[in-house]
Amino acid sequence: MSEQEVQIIDFEEMLRFIESRLASAGMLVKRDAIITILQAEEAFLMEKGVLQEYSE
Repeated sequence: MSEQEVQIIDFEEMLRFIESRLASAGMLVKRDAIITILQAEEAFLMEKGVLQEYSE
């Protein structure tokens, strides 16, 4: 079995970063819309095997 690097991403930090980037681009996007997009992206990446659920 090969070693894998695990990187934990803080969801709230990522959400604030995205909100900030969108605001800098002059776009006001509701937080619920961003969360829905992130959840869809997560599901897609898990389906493709790029992202895996981590349990200790």
